Amino acid sequence: MSYINSKLFTVQMILQLVLLILLYFIDFGANLQAISAGILLCLVGIPHGANDHLYREDQTWLGMFKFLGVYLGIIGLYVVLWHFLPLAALILFFVVSFHHFGQSNFENEKVWYLPSILWGILLLTFPVVLHFDEALLIFKSMIGKGNFNELIFEFKLEKLSVWQILSLMGFAITYLGSIFIYQKQYFLKYFLQLILVSFWYFFTPLLFGFIVVFCLWHALQSTQHQVNFYTTFYKKKTIDFFLAMLPFSLISLLGFAFYVYFFSFNIGHSFILLSLITLPHVLVMHKLYGKGKQMEIK
Repeated sequence: MSYINSKLFTVQMILQLVLLILLYFIDFGANLQAISAGILLCLVGIPHGANDHLYREDQTWLGMFKFLGVYLGIIGLYVVLWHFLPLAALILFFVVSFHHFGQSNFENEKVWYLPSILWGILLLTFPVVLHFDEALLIFKSMIGKGNFNELIFEFKLEKLSVWQILSLMGFAITYLGSIFIYQKQYFLKYFLQLILVSFWYFFTPLLFGFIVVFCLWHALQSTQHQVNFYTTFYKKKTIDFFLAMLPFSLISLLGFAFYVYFFSFNIGHSFILLSLITLPHVLVMHKLYGKGKQMEIK
């Protein structure tokens, strides 16, 4: 069953609607935002990328060491790029993320699938356009052009400028046009998804809004796809998948806790760390989506 027809999609839609309603009745102050975001990242956000090693071609221990060598090698090369060409590294992070976020929504095995690319762009640029000044400061800090490190927990939607309105409308119309062309039978579902996510972004601060979308609209369906692939391809049980997820999830969580404790939290540095683990993860997942399509054909 495709993701768009799965129970998970319906659950996500309901959860997003509930969260929007809660925004009206509950004051999501700094503490509640921090706690909610932390729980989501620990339960879904970070662990969803902790099972990449399970899908290696060589399932022996030697294969594991080879896999980790390549995985860490890619991270190392990306570190070098961030050091010498930070702007190029940031652009690569954008491009990779556009593809990755879109692919988890459409489960496409090809890179150049228009609705997927446009959804990835929309999902990531929408909050940037709404919070442009704050986002620009974060991007500058990532490339060493500033030291912005302020956690902003308050957001009141002010009057948008003409360029912001035109940009948001342009992104939305172009995306919906691609859905009408390529996924016409599911147009209503994708339209409602866009409406809910857009409203969430409209009424939430930059980081909190993005973290919730990242966990709810990316990490969850990515995890579902991995579970489906793992249980089908390797003839394993669902519990086996989550047990296999534990070691590297704990290592990742402890590593991040170590970083925050000894080096203090920095927004720009945190996004750079995210980019380092995102690149090899995206390569693994792209290959996985391709295998998933081959299994469907068979």
